[in-house]
Amino acid sequence: MLDRIRNLSDQQQLCDTVVRLLRGMLRYDRIMIYRFDPDWSGKVIAEARSPLLESFLGQHFPSSDIPAQARDLYRRALIRTIGDVNYTPVPLLELPGSVPLDMSFAQLRSVSPIHCEYLANMGVGASMSISLIVDGALWGMIACHNYSPRRLTLAERAVAKMFGEFVALRIVVILRTNRLLITQRTHALIDNFLRDAVSMTDMPSYLRSRIADLQPLVPCDGLGLWIGGQWTAYKEAPTSSQVAQKLVETISPVVGAHIWHTAHFSGAFEWAKCLLPNVAGVMVIPISAQPEDYLFLFRKEIVQTLNWGGDPNKTYKTGPNGPRLTPRSSFAIWKEQVRDHCYPWTTDDEEAAILLRSALIEVMGAYHQQQLQERSEADIRQRMLNEELSHRVKNILAVVQSLMSRPVPQGRTMKDHFSILKARIGALARAHDQVVRADGGGLLRQLLEAELEPYRLEASTITLHGPEIWLTGRALSVIALVIHELATNAAKYGSLSCREGRLEVDWHFDEREQTWVLTWKETGGPPVTQSDEKGFGSVLIERAIPHELNGKAICDLRTEGLFIRFELPKRHAVCVMQENNIMSDVVIPSETRSTDDALRMASVLIVEDQLLIAMDIEHALMEHGVKNVRTVSSVYEGQQALKKDMPDIALLDLNLGDETSVKIANALRDRHVPFLFATGYADGSMIPAEFNNVPVIRKPYAVHTVIREMTKLLVSSAAHHQDME
Repeated sequence: MLDRIRNLSDQQQLCDTVVRLLRGMLRYDRIMIYRFDPDWSGKVIAEARSPLLESFLGQHFPSSDIPAQARDLYRRALIRTIGDVNYTPVPLLELPGSVPLDMSFAQLRSVSPIHCEYLANMGVGASMSISLIVDGALWGMIACHNYSPRRLTLAERAVAKMFGEFVALRIVVILRTNRLLITQRTHALIDNFLRDAVSMTDMPSYLRSRIADLQPLVPCDGLGLWIGGQWTAYKEAPTSSQVAQKLVETISPVVGAHIWHTAHFSGAFEWAKCLLPNVAGVMVIPISAQPEDYLFLFRKEIVQTLNWGGDPNKTYKTGPNGPRLTPRSSFAIWKEQVRDHCYPWTTDDEEAAILLRSALIEVMGAYHQQQLQERSEADIRQRMLNEELSHRVKNILAVVQSLMSRPVPQGRTMKDHFSILKARIGALARAHDQVVRADGGGLLRQLLEAELEPYRLEASTITLHGPEIWLTGRALSVIALVIHELATNAAKYGSLSCREGRLEVDWHFDEREQTWVLTWKETGGPPVTQSDEKGFGSVLIERAIPHELNGKAICDLRTEGLFIRFELPKRHAVCVMQENNIMSDVVIPSETRSTDDALRMASVLIVEDQLLIAMDIEHALMEHGVKNVRTVSSVYEGQQALKKDMPDIALLDLNLGDETSVKIANALRDRHVPFLFATGYADGSMIPAEFNNVPVIRKPYAVHTVIREMTKLLVSSAAHHQDME
């Protein structure tokens, strides 16, 4: 059980797993995780229950259900059990004059009669609670309910207590990890926001222009910046300067130099109902050492419909134990709408606001002293960029000039020559654009895809195989022209000119020669003929890489098609990702897609009495993409599941303790629902004769086998239904 939750990093997944594991071990009818809110009301955030019971998942319970004295006891005593709600308490007699005995940690200690009445009103016959203590405070509880008496052994109670402590430690880890991630994200956002701030001569104007970039720091619906007596609004924020002035005058005495927030602004300031009708919550962040320089964060009203487990307002009346507070006798869901409130500001929101405030105050205080130095450095960087740009432009113009100066080959019209020249310059422009956008280089894969995609005639026409490599700007420009020439030649005369043709481009690093090797292999095209004349394209292919990059180019006109091998020195490229196969299976055959979708879109029922095995196969199916998976552990639960919603396919463990799943199999067969048997026996002797044609999966499960057999059954069943129609 500890191993199951040891590496879970999602809080909801942890809670869902915990309740299922505990129900599988302790066999209570219902196990819930109950998390406290700041006002000590609670919410059921995870639940595992018998299918016969109604769900409490998502319901809220008022703070009066667990009063302060009870919460203090739960904080100190981590486990509490009631084996039978209708027990008769036995008094513990004290010797005259002795000190009263503290029974807070006694597991046999009697509980308040009110609590027993409370459980009885819910129909509960036995219960156990495991406290979840996070950072010394009561974070929540694991509540176990059984609808008949149930007593746990000492060993079971010890395991439950230890498991609860481990769960609390996992919650601590998850909360602190999330807090760290939020802090890191906040730092990154602030760094990005302030990246150019120190070089600005007018910081207030900079902040106003970048106000939209502040919204991701703390989730909100709108922002307002009051700095230097001027108001800037963004999204759901008041646009009137008069309203902003009123807002500043109101909160200045309250805020001072500290962050202030409320989730119910109109509750604190009555005037806000009229002047700020769309604002429910406000957070105010002082952003400079100057008074009344504030960043306002606004949140709109969120009408939350809370599912209360009964009326949250208990009433006093005479109960069976006298005139005192009596638990609710009705547990119908009580609806309460919370208006004029926003989502509460969390501690994570506060920490992000603190980090932002510190950064802004530091920048606002220092930018005057730093602006001259930063401006000087910026000028130097600008000159360097201008020189680099000038150098690149001159190189590009030189290449274009070379292309333009080539004579028109004999027999080619000016129109054709112009089209070819235009295409070559276009290839050069695409490479240059990639170099500029990628800051001085680009990916070979993107270049190949851009040049070759227009010539793909079939799904398997073009295959690219090799690691993801990054080419320098110079190498990218040269190779762009070479690939363009090869692609256009292949489309006119080679393998890309017919549907039977195939092109394979492969690249790898030669460890022995310390060079990058790129091969171009054409097959299946028209017969290859040798020409005595060499045009510009042929010369470019043979000489560009050796001349410009100090590499090699080997051209071989084979019988089956053109083969070219290029070698580039190591310095012109670097590997950024491992082996990749690109463009080989872009178009998925419709038959393959339909068979995969048949299982992913199906509802699957798993009947398995071993919880851990069931969770394994359920997880594997969901990883495969199956969205609707239900798991039951007995014949009765399986029959109830079939009555509620008939699945598309089922996996049945043949032996379920002291019973078999034959009844479920018969019900599925009657409804023409395909299913598989699972068994740990080596032979098929345990399978009834009438199910000899049903596939059998051996335990332990091989996930790929289960998926394959389920897919076969679903496809076969669909085909059978079509034939019947």
